[in-house]
Amino acid sequence: MKFRVQLLLCGGLLLSSLESQSAQNLSDDSRASLNVEISAKVSTDRPRKSGPETQSERSQSTSKFVTVDGTRLHFVIKGEGRPVVLIHGNPGSGQDWTRVFGPLSGLHKVIAFDRPGHGRSERPKHIDVTVEVQARLLHDALKQLHVERPIVVGHSWGGALALVYAINYPQEVAGVVLVAPAVYESQDGVSLVTELPAVPVIGDAVNFVLTPLLAATFVRSALKKAFSPDPVPKNYLRSVLSEWTKAKKVKAYSLDEASLNDSLKQFSPRYPEITIPVSILAGDSDLIVPEKKNAERLHQVLPKSRLILLPKTGHQIPFTRSQAVVDEIERIQKLSRVRTL
Repeated sequence: MKFRVQLLLCGGLLLSSLESQSAQNLSDDSRASLNVEISAKVSTDRPRKSGPETQSERSQSTSKFVTVDGTRLHFVIKGEGRPVVLIHGNPGSGQDWTRVFGPLSGLHKVIAFDRPGHGRSERPKHIDVTVEVQARLLHDALKQLHVERPIVVGHSWGGALALVYAINYPQEVAGVVLVAPAVYESQDGVSLVTELPAVPVIGDAVNFVLTPLLAATFVRSALKKAFSPDPVPKNYLRSVLSEWTKAKKVKAYSLDEASLNDSLKQFSPRYPEITIPVSILAGDSDLIVPEKKNAERLHQVLPKSRLILLPKTGHQIPFTRSQAVVDEIERIQKLSRVRTL
């Protein structure tokens, strides 16, 4: 009886915590669009390689895997020119950048990254996959892909990763664009469930049993909150459900959320070290990551940064205001070019 009560309590906590992570997967229409861009199917039967693994050499867009420290990481790449690395939030995948990917690839080499445990990327099993660890894995993978001095773009949780990347590899980044960034400690939505997935029995039971049963109700409300004041795109709910009900993905999302505050406590005092061009986009109606506590606060400690506050805009800026994201990347590109002259 005690175990059953604990299990039900943990299930409630899980749903409460997931609400704080924002809905950042694709609608079916968007997913189909990026699949056309990629023009390649992933084969799960291919052997592992130490170097980049190309799924389609002949298509303009390629789906590639890179193995770093035994972990297979997935990227989608298209275009030529100054490289732009796109980092999604939590939960999500590289496909979250569908509406940005196409327009950017006409001028840049665009690299959409599936963070460890998300999308098609594996997650290391024997280390804590903190923001700093993910920055290192991304850095080492980009070296294998021969990507030099990219503009790094991060949405939500990915904004923290972009900043840590810029702090740890200051000479290897041309500029940073942050989109609705979650870059300061917050207790919003944090509960005991942030540590729950690491508990072998209870955590696995919640993931495998309760999440598939109860996710639909939560996802509807979470999506509405994430896109507000814009409507949720058609067919988006079905696509998100297909991801959020996978136990391994839910565990990755929860572990990332659990580790974020400690990483931000460590690195946020170092934000003023960043001297490369930085643009920050935020929505004035963001219900997931309050812009005053994150975007505006960061702008104050980075006086040379540029803050764009988008009116009547929520958290899902890569979907709802994709052109604003493209415009800021282009602006950072021009600034970085001037700095190198």
